[in-house]
Amino acid sequence: MHDLLIVGAGPYGLSVASHAAAAGLDVRIFGRPMASWRDHMPRGMFLKSEPWASDLSDPAGRFGLAAYCARENLPAEHGRPLPIEHFASYGLWFAEQASPPVDERLIASVRAAPDGYEARTEDGETHHARAVALAVGVLPFTEIPRAVRGLGTEHVSHSSHHADLAHFRGRDVTVLGAGQAALETA
Repeated sequence: MHDLLIVGAGPYGLSVASHAAAAGLDVRIFGRPMASWRDHMPRGMFLKSEPWASDLSDPAGRFGLAAYCARENLPAEHGRPLPIEHFASYGLWFAEQASPPVDERLIASVRAAPDGYEARTEDGETHHARAVALAVGVLPFTEIPRAVRGLGTEHVSHSSHHADLAHFRGRDVTVLGAGQAALETA
């Protein structure tokens, strides 16, 4: 029985894991580290937050973005946009330095159990925990507007399905939405 099972290994999941492990909890974290940042963000994109406001969190504050950038000889200056690739690499470094080991399997289901929770991995292994933290990011909540769902995947897709936008070059494209992803994609 684990004290805490974390579903998701992005910035929030890794930060929660770092703090929980440092507090002495028996922690398991599941997911592909920084997967949505590495696989579902357009290449060449920049973070909107300043580097000093883009840290993952560890209890001692030793593994911030500035420490990673200094180690890798990368700039992390106010007013200088941070490439998404650098942020994703920073998250992988943080996972190695400040988090308990990440089990890269996905969690297929979580259900209440008499003593807490039961989580089942994608390959059927069961884990029990007193508490579960869901740090799944936004990908499970992407939505195609109902009015265009029937047009088929050759005509309609979500921005999170495109890490490389080059195949749209020279084509007429309509972007639906007014959020950050729509603005970045346009």
